[in-house]
Amino acid sequence: AGAGDAQAYRLLVDRHLGRVFGLARRLLGSEADAEDAAQEAFLRVWKHAGSWTPGRAKFETWLYRVTLNLCYDRLRRRRETTVDE
Repeated sequence: AGAGDAQAYRLLVDRHLGRVFGLARRLLGSEADAEDAAQEAFLRVWKHAGSWTPGRAKFETWLYRVTLNLCYDRLRRRRETTVDE
């Protein structure tokens, strides 16, 4: 996937989508928001897969960290919107 192999990327998505979506749903509390966050996480994986370094961290750890950061950003934006209103 890091070399731009679309088939390898599809295998990664098939293998990890359920857990990424579940993590996002638990954090965000909304299926629609979780779908958006999971889609964005995999888009970032596609764009930045070449920057993942084997041996530094497991791929899953890196993917879940990307997902967590996206969820935290969404929660932060929600909080800021609520305060502004």
